[in-house]
Amino acid sequence: MSGRMLKYLSVEVWLKSVLNKRAAVLLIIAAITLFFAGQIPNLKFSTSVYDLIIEDLPESAQYDAFKRIFGSDEIIRLVVKADNVFESATFAKLEQLSEAAAAIGGVRRIISLPEVRKAVDIGGKWNLEEFAGILIPVKLFERNLVSTDRKTTAITLVLNTDADYDQVIGAVEELISKSPADLSLYQIGMPLVSQALAQFTEKDFFRLPPVTFILIAVVLFLLFRSFRYLFFPLACVSLAMVWTFGLMALTGIPLSMLIMIVPVFLIAVGTAYCLHIVSACMAASKGARTQEEMVLNAFSSIGFPTILAVVTTIIGLGSLLLNRITAIQEFALFSCFGMVSLLVIVLTAFPAGLSYFPIQQPRKSKPGNVPGVIDRFLEWIVRIDLYHQKWTLTIISAVVVFCLIGIFQLRVETNPVDYFKADTPVSRHFHDIYHHLSGSFPINVTMSGPEEYYFESAENIANIARIQEYLDKLPGVDKTISFADYLKLVNYASNQFKSENYRLPEEAWEARMLINSYKTMLGEDLLVRFMKPDFSTANILLLTHLSSSREFLSTRGEILKFAGKEFPQDLSWEVTGFGVVISASSHLLTSGQVKSLSLTMVVVFGIMFLLFLSKKVGLIAVLPNLFPIVINFGIMGWLGVDLSMFTSLIASIAIGLAVDDTIHYMVRYNREFRKDLDDRRALRETILHLGKPIVFTTITISIGFAILTFSSFKPTAIFGAMMVITMLSALVGDLILLPSLMMHVELVTLWDLIRLKLGEEPREGIPLFSGLSRTQINYIIMAGSLKEFGQGEILFRKGDVSDSMYAVISGELEVLDQQTDTETANEMRVHKLIQRLGVGDVVGEMGLLRSVPRMATVVGKKPGELLQINMKMIRRLQWLFPPTAHRFFFNLMNILCDRLESATVCLTELSLEDDLTKFLNRRGFMKVLDAETYRAQRFQEDLTMLMLSVDFDRDILAVPVDTQDRLIRSICNCLVSDIRRCDTFGRLDIQTFALLMPRTPPDSAGVVCERLRSTLKKRRFESDGIRARVAIELTEVGQDPELSIQDLIQSASERVAGAERI
Repeated sequence: MSGRMLKYLSVEVWLKSVLNKRAAVLLIIAAITLFFAGQIPNLKFSTSVYDLIIEDLPESAQYDAFKRIFGSDEIIRLVVKADNVFESATFAKLEQLSEAAAAIGGVRRIISLPEVRKAVDIGGKWNLEEFAGILIPVKLFERNLVSTDRKTTAITLVLNTDADYDQVIGAVEELISKSPADLSLYQIGMPLVSQALAQFTEKDFFRLPPVTFILIAVVLFLLFRSFRYLFFPLACVSLAMVWTFGLMALTGIPLSMLIMIVPVFLIAVGTAYCLHIVSACMAASKGARTQEEMVLNAFSSIGFPTILAVVTTIIGLGSLLLNRITAIQEFALFSCFGMVSLLVIVLTAFPAGLSYFPIQQPRKSKPGNVPGVIDRFLEWIVRIDLYHQKWTLTIISAVVVFCLIGIFQLRVETNPVDYFKADTPVSRHFHDIYHHLSGSFPINVTMSGPEEYYFESAENIANIARIQEYLDKLPGVDKTISFADYLKLVNYASNQFKSENYRLPEEAWEARMLINSYKTMLGEDLLVRFMKPDFSTANILLLTHLSSSREFLSTRGEILKFAGKEFPQDLSWEVTGFGVVISASSHLLTSGQVKSLSLTMVVVFGIMFLLFLSKKVGLIAVLPNLFPIVINFGIMGWLGVDLSMFTSLIASIAIGLAVDDTIHYMVRYNREFRKDLDDRRALRETILHLGKPIVFTTITISIGFAILTFSSFKPTAIFGAMMVITMLSALVGDLILLPSLMMHVELVTLWDLIRLKLGEEPREGIPLFSGLSRTQINYIIMAGSLKEFGQGEILFRKGDVSDSMYAVISGELEVLDQQTDTETANEMRVHKLIQRLGVGDVVGEMGLLRSVPRMATVVGKKPGELLQINMKMIRRLQWLFPPTAHRFFFNLMNILCDRLESATVCLTELSLEDDLTKFLNRRGFMKVLDAETYRAQRFQEDLTMLMLSVDFDRDILAVPVDTQDRLIRSICNCLVSDIRRCDTFGRLDIQTFALLMPRTPPDSAGVVCERLRSTLKKRRFESDGIRARVAIELTEVGQDPELSIQDLIQSASERVAGAERI
């Protein structure tokens, strides 16, 4: 495990701060919990079949445009059954029901037999038998309003777009409850499906999570027989749920059919994570002296894997955000927040609260006790992994191939009716109505002409009827209704209900006359439902018993294919409706699932690669997590379970959960393996140590999801069952497949040894490897060798010849310049320390490149190891891997440049002379000033300093550098003859000079100052049109030992800044 990662995450530092302020931590967690708990009363339920659609689909935009033109197609059909609906007493009851339904708020129009009778028999002169006889030729009403056997009729409630569906359904249900006993009534329609979804969701929400909570509590008690290890996991899960639902209420997002899964998910998964922590606490309690020590040791060892496990779970869930269905995105969002909340609580409240309890020593098994069932099971697993790998891998491969074949039989499907079990009212009524009348799920086919009033033509109206003839024959289509059907009815009614007149108009004038009669007899409202006001677009309503997304899309494809082939090309066609939208949304699940899985697998591989710095280990870590996904989808394919909005979640959730155990296993295995590099012992110890938590987590998660199988909501039940299968498959992957594969991978390489010594990656710890990929560094490292050195051991001497260089992996070296004069005795040789080299530094590069005698002697200061690289290996690298060699030499050049720069800086720092004026520079002048100040103070001598400041008649940034240099050199040349040889003149910065006059009282110094002023006044310093002026000010250094030379210079600079310029 990467020490660098651990260092950056600082789990131990975090835990220490939590334990030091445990009371404050618990108070903060309690305050946050109270805040979110206060929001929960505002939580709302809102489950609808409309949650299953993707709003930004072209099909959705098409459907919205349709509703703006033709109005909402939402209907509720009140189905009435009797011995004979045309019997006078029965018909009177139908009239009462129709009138009562029309009075319900949100109902725009009623279509029923009584309403038809009012429209066609205005005078009321027909008896019911005559009325029934008149309806016989009218195909419009057949299986639409009345069944062929006259025993079933429907009252259709066409709803307003803004209708309160629940209120309408409730009002209709009240009508049904008050209906006469000799009538059999029920209602059906998409609003009923949505309401049933909401009811089942709410019912499951209040029933399943508590049952899951209780069952898992029982499991925890049976496993640990300890109150604290029962209380803390359940408390952590409970707090995470409060935070999650509090946020849901705070954001105003209601509980939907998918979010209902969140509490069960958090209970199962949260408890599973806590099981690993409890196991670590029980192991840490054996050697701990205090409870704080036990908590710190346990959480320090388990904290990092837990963080990684939660992160990968969040990644698995977060990948669902790529899905475009809003309900799935909301599920992913709150599941991720719940996992983050759980992680925060587990790393704060859990250790803080547990630290208040005294150490509880684990129960000791009595001598001679027979190992438990789990222990025997784990021993059996160890034997299989160690001695029967060929058989297990062969069997697993066969199962995978079998399931891969099943995946190709998987169907993408969304069927809202199939969400309900066969005995539920919604399912029974959906299948009952189309046996007597027509189905309740509509499809709308619109045909648009090239111009306005296109469908006022008799020929074009006939095309509507022609397409209907085809539509009526499609599978699942029970009835088609269009403008043409109502025009036939108007013609029939306008010609004394003679059967031969139930036909479409044949002439243009006849069509216009019937359209005017249509508006008068049936009203504009019914006209605009099937015809656009400008008569350019017609709507054909298909009443179907289709509910499968595949059936909807297949029907749409058949319609568009036939229309494009059989009708004029200037007609444009659209097939829309809620069923079409939900079907298109469903089929995007496949691409969304592929993206989610791909992203998750890439991230899991990346995490494992960062942990173990090995591509092989990264791939091996991915395989056990793909295994349960393949098993799940394969079984779904063989059993005919559809890939729906619910079952599509399984893969992302399962990967997030399965990788938890994978991470714990690989981290533990890596730790055990590095003890003695014995892979068989490491496998055994890892499984025996982690086997119980892995088995227990699988049991708890499976129990949690198994509870979902008792849901009355069919997709939730299937989801629960498939999750159980998936988690059991993940157990096989983690305990059999993963260990078997790990036995075939060498974890420790020279790279790993070097990384362990460095404490970081070689490319970061050794500048020579900067910018190289791990593969490229491997080329270099594998050709090199590790060399140990001891304290005082000489690596090489000055004058030795060699073609090798060394990178310091651990320890410390000293580079010494040793006198080589043969006339000097060895014991009298002078050693000068040139440099100390530590981890990551490089030495001997000159010998590698030039094969010249060594320029210095290198001796071990602290014992350590070196990576030796020789020229023979580099030449081979140039031949086989030119880009790697190029980068290697580039880095070597950078190292040489850095050393050259360092040498340049040293030379610059040692220089005491200003290059321009040949006077002392600031460093040289300050050394003299420091010595003279000390002498003046000690011997009570006078010391005076003259400060000169050079200014230009414009901003210095606007003066060219060469002009500045000429002017300053001219000023200095002018003054040099007036400066005493016993005085010291120096340049402090680009514009400031100082003259130090030792043993000179102020009066004598004043004479010198005036002489310099006089000299400067006689000259005009000008170059390139730029003039320089000089200010001079005298300063007595004084004998105050408390005054530093820096303060002295600062004071003098301030005085000269205000002096007169010459």
